Amino acid sequence: MLDAVLLKDLPYAEPDRLVRIHEGNPEDVGGEYLRVPLIVAWRGWDEVFDELGALYTYREMGADLTSGDRPERVHVLWVSAGYFEALGIAPHRGRTFTEDESYGPGEATGRTEPIAHTAVISHALWARIFEGSDDALGRTIELDGESYEVVGVMPRGFKNPFGTDSDVWLPYDMRLGGSNHYRNWFLSGVARLRDGVTLEQARERVRAIAEAHHDSEPETFGAYPRLLPLHQEVVGPTRARMLWILAGAAGMVLLTACLNVTNLLVARGLSRDRDLALRSALGSGRARLVVGILAENGLLAVAGGAAGLALGVFGVKALVALAPGVVPMVTEIRMGGAVFGFTTAVTIGALLLFGMTPALRMSRTAPAEVLRSGDRTSTTGRASRRVRDGLVIAQVGVALALVAGAALFTRSFSSLVNLPLGLDPEGVLTFEVHLPEARYPDGAARHAFHEQLHDRIAALPAVDEVGAVSWLPVKGRYHSWGFYWDPENPDGSNDDAWYGTDVRVVAGDYLAAMGIDLLSGVGLGEVDLDAEPMVWINRTVVDEVFGEDEALGQQIVLAGDTRRVMGIVDDVAHDSRGSTTRKSYVPHAQFAGDRNWALTQTVRARGDLGQLTEQIRTELGRIDGQLVLFEPRTADALLSSVREQDRFAALLMACFAGLALVLSLVGTYGVLAGSVAARSREIGIRMALGASTQEIRGMVLRYAARLVVPGTILGLAGAWVGAGWIRALLFEVDARDPLSLSATVLLFLVIGLASAWLPARRATRVDTVEVLTAE
Repeated sequence: MLDAVLLKDLPYAEPDRLVRIHEGNPEDVGGEYLRVPLIVAWRGWDEVFDELGALYTYREMGADLTSGDRPERVHVLWVSAGYFEALGIAPHRGRTFTEDESYGPGEATGRTEPIAHTAVISHALWARIFEGSDDALGRTIELDGESYEVVGVMPRGFKNPFGTDSDVWLPYDMRLGGSNHYRNWFLSGVARLRDGVTLEQARERVRAIAEAHHDSEPETFGAYPRLLPLHQEVVGPTRARMLWILAGAAGMVLLTACLNVTNLLVARGLSRDRDLALRSALGSGRARLVVGILAENGLLAVAGGAAGLALGVFGVKALVALAPGVVPMVTEIRMGGAVFGFTTAVTIGALLLFGMTPALRMSRTAPAEVLRSGDRTSTTGRASRRVRDGLVIAQVGVALALVAGAALFTRSFSSLVNLPLGLDPEGVLTFEVHLPEARYPDGAARHAFHEQLHDRIAALPAVDEVGAVSWLPVKGRYHSWGFYWDPENPDGSNDDAWYGTDVRVVAGDYLAAMGIDLLSGVGLGEVDLDAEPMVWINRTVVDEVFGEDEALGQQIVLAGDTRRVMGIVDDVAHDSRGSTTRKSYVPHAQFAGDRNWALTQTVRARGDLGQLTEQIRTELGRIDGQLVLFEPRTADALLSSVREQDRFAALLMACFAGLALVLSLVGTYGVLAGSVAARSREIGIRMALGASTQEIRGMVLRYAARLVVPGTILGLAGAWVGAGWIRALLFEVDARDPLSLSATVLLFLVIGLASAWLPARRATRVDTVEVLTAE
């Protein structure tokens, strides 16, 4: 995963020359998007860029494809001419968009309808609807009732650098004028630097050009271009940190396993002292002994590495299944040559690093001393014991640091799951229905459709409430709009009385359907929408704007209309972290206008939501057989999707921590059991001299404490030092949370001492007569 996402280049031509362009200011601070005039201006800077393109990424777009046997919803991405060329990707068949199809003559209309009705389709769609036929070029497909000529087919596996994967690309209207002029902030720029131009050189040149044009064209060049490596933008800093942390956790598991194996090899070497002494006495040199021991260890390493690769094949499939919405370029994760080479290198490195210690110790065996003792297993050298003890302490320390990290991630995810969202998602079905402008040309027609659909759904026996909204909560989407409130100056003359708000266009009784509490006033389903313009506001608007004044019944100016506040609703989480914003809810019937709002339908019902989905699909077909019910899913599934990254990190950390815990437990038990076996003569003598079973058991438990306690301290220190790395990924949990760290320490102390119980019990059962007779 680390190789596919962070280390490997993006799957485009010369990816190191690709940059993403934002608008910023002289302090190099800016947003995520670009405006059309800046893209048009920057495309002429050929001393910096070979090619520059843009794509619309503000929200996921789709269209109803009616060219096949049955209507289906497909993902659509609007791009400018130069987008594919900037990425360095040539079409599999045909061509991409021409300049005239994106920057043609005339003024932009501001609507989504392109200049030219041409389309580039994905390889998968080409295979699905045209069966991979070469005569697909020049044929037409029907999208939302409009015909588009297929001019190109992209290569198999082509992925957009960000945003969703697309089935169809359409040419975006990049002409100036209309609503595009200085107002469309929802484009992302992708550029290819000229050959030989570094990123720093490009930044200096575009800044100099922007400053030179700033005074003469302040509207266009009031913002400065910010160039960032495309790879960095695709992955994002949070995801990159998460992946490095998970890679570090995997490395710590590997280290724990190597320490465990080293300990076993040292123990095995102790039992072979007499054998090696005989070989040395018969003429085998130290180098020959070391090579022979390394060869034996190498067989173990090869077997382990091969088993790891085999398990890795299944592990990769599990990772891909777990991380579709978490890891970019997830389809690029595979067991390739680089992964095989890295695994081989790690296996050889582990063999040399951890296999050399027991090999050197075993090769230092003094033949005369070992042969003179005549005992293979009754005594253990202090040096060997110190090595084994140190290895166990290190294992416990590494494992404890991992378990502490897993505890923090688990508590963080638990905090997210239990976060009050201000809504009730249980029993709520959501889906989308896109209304093509060709058949639903104005707000009145679209509102009539929503009313008819809601009436039909409400008539279904299991349905309690029906509504719709322009943006679902918790997804972090923000539709900014300004409103004015000043009862003493209602004409809008007070510049300080303008406030920003996140507008949600709603239909039906959306608030009741989503379980959003009405704190005061009347609900959406209790008013006559023909009476006057209305608005519902949330608690944050009341607290930040109205303060002590009574908000209910007040009039505000929003989107050119004076609207009466009909109700105050509870705050709803804006994103997965539970942040809140000022929100205003405006009825679709009063706000539709000429804009085709993409409303998400919300239905609160009882029983099987899957069966309800089919019933709604049937009712939708009776209204308009060409419409598609798109992405039906429960509100619980929606909430789960926005928490995927946190769930992914917590799950993998828990798996790594569990493995490390088991390995450290096995290592501790092995050393204790070996110590009891090696000290059986000493234990027998102690018992013969009158030592009680409690004293023998205490001796073993004290030895276990000498291993576990230092390891616990070492691991606690490691967790404390590593807190800074994971702090940014945690939610409402301090990276040095005392509860998590204390619980982890207690867990290790209990488990460590519990692992000593069986060896301690075995020590008390030593047969004194048998041991002393054998001696």
